[in-house]
Amino acid sequence: MFGLGFSEIIFVLIVFILLFGPDEVPIIAKKAGQLFRQVTDVKDSINDSVNNEINDIKKIVKKD
Repeated sequence: MFGLGFSEIIFVLIVFILLFGPDEVPIIAKKAGQLFRQVTDVKDSINDSVNNEINDIKKIVKKD
């Protein structure tokens, strides 16, 4: 995962908990998950739009 070993991930988690406190970590993780879901939805929407446009262009080219 991102070229990090197990000990490095544990270190990052410990620093994260020390910086934000154990009460804030679940809230931050939940918001990060929601943001990731929104970014994924936008990416999928853009991908679908581009694919639809490409298919329309292919149909036009095949008619000629």
